[in-house]
Amino acid sequence: MSILDVAIIGAGISGINTAYRVQQANPNVNYKIFESRGEIGGTWSFFKYPGLRSDSDLFSFGFEWNPWYAEEVIADAPAILTYLHQSIKSFDGDKHLELKHKLQSLDWSSSEQLWTLHFNVGSGSDEEKYEEKQVKARWVVLGTGYYDYKKALPVEIPGIDNFKGTIIHPQFWPEDIDLTNKRVAIVGSGATAITILPNIAEKAKSVTLVQRSPSYIGAIPRQDKSVDLLKRWLPISLATKLLRVKYLLLSFLFFNFCQRLPNYSRKLLLSGAKKELPSNIPVDPHFSPKYKPWDQRFCMCPDGDFYAALRTDKANIVTGHIETITEDSIIIKDQPESRIEADVIVTATGLKILVGGGAKIHRDGVEYKAAEKMLWKGCMLQDTPNVIVVIGYTNASWTLGADVAAKTLTRMLKALEKNGGKSATPTLPDGVQAQPFMQMASTYLLKGRGQMPSGGDRYPWLPRRNYFSDLWDAKYGDITKDVVRLCRHIMEYC
Repeated sequence: MSILDVAIIGAGISGINTAYRVQQANPNVNYKIFESRGEIGGTWSFFKYPGLRSDSDLFSFGFEWNPWYAEEVIADAPAILTYLHQSIKSFDGDKHLELKHKLQSLDWSSSEQLWTLHFNVGSGSDEEKYEEKQVKARWVVLGTGYYDYKKALPVEIPGIDNFKGTIIHPQFWPEDIDLTNKRVAIVGSGATAITILPNIAEKAKSVTLVQRSPSYIGAIPRQDKSVDLLKRWLPISLATKLLRVKYLLLSFLFFNFCQRLPNYSRKLLLSGAKKELPSNIPVDPHFSPKYKPWDQRFCMCPDGDFYAALRTDKANIVTGHIETITEDSIIIKDQPESRIEADVIVTATGLKILVGGGAKIHRDGVEYKAAEKMLWKGCMLQDTPNVIVVIGYTNASWTLGADVAAKTLTRMLKALEKNGGKSATPTLPDGVQAQPFMQMASTYLLKGRGQMPSGGDRYPWLPRRNYFSDLWDAKYGDITKDVVRLCRHIMEYC
């Protein structure tokens, strides 16, 4: 059995980027990308709900090493999926790809200084029919995202079992569903709900967004007029770099503006919403959140499509707590006039948090519970050798966090190679206090905090918040602090 230098789990944004960075750092590295499904793309090939698109700009969401060339600032899933296929082929990463490999468990052997990965391999839906396969690797990168592909977040809506119509969770959207002339109610107020509403409003008889509490929603141009200008007058490589820097800075400045001047930024955001809304839909309570801007993820709608749908007679919004659901309607507490008749209910209530795709981790035969541990530099698991967990940003593009993790990995690999190192294990010193790694107050993140590792209250255990400082740290920061490294001889420390 040949031994891999790096086993990358997941062929989405995180896995593809990690593969490129590892190969770029060492062209002779022996690595594989293992994907549980039959195609690459992660979220962008898995989700099928109408209008699926990026919720951050593509110039920073795209890879630094393969710039986004299209004019669209916000792109839909087919365009992103095409881009990912092109990206992985650009460095022959597809030749290192193993599809239909579902990771079941990974076991570390201190005597071998190796991980043994156990896969179920096959094409059937019944895992009992899968073949078992073992792979040994020096390093493992868990680029599986942070949510459960098989189970959605349990829906807690009073009376939902009474409903006689169709109930759809966006994660499992039926591709053959026909919403023509249907009365649709979307329960939720996040990016998914805001994306779906304008994309089904034209076909449906009516669409009503039912939210317990509102979100901040900003209308942004789908295309950036400066893109064509820059590409016309500058070399394409320089133009794309400038565009990436532009959007990195805009994102950073907007987030910090909202956090440092919450009252002023709130007034500006509510004023913008008021200009977009029809006269029959007031800002308060429908677009006036109780939390400060960016305490939860800020929602964007390209070309103001969400607001445009509300300006028609096909879409509406209701804010309040659901009292109950009947056979054919939703009853809002203390709002008898707001009874919402529905043939279809879409439960856009969030994702179920799951790290590592649910694979079990063992160290020398002892079960390791990642959710009880902290992350070193936002990516390496406490008390576990040679594992990278890729978790992106909640206040910026996911890809940026994935790239910081990948660059941290390649530095660690080079450092170990230089000293003949076998492993690196982050070890928590006394006195570090835990804090949530994802610090947004979104309901599904609050519910899922017990399912993922945490951050700490001091360097290098701090959660990620700032891409620029994190990037500097990944490139030049101390990679020895709180890390035990073993050299050629297993009992010899580097």
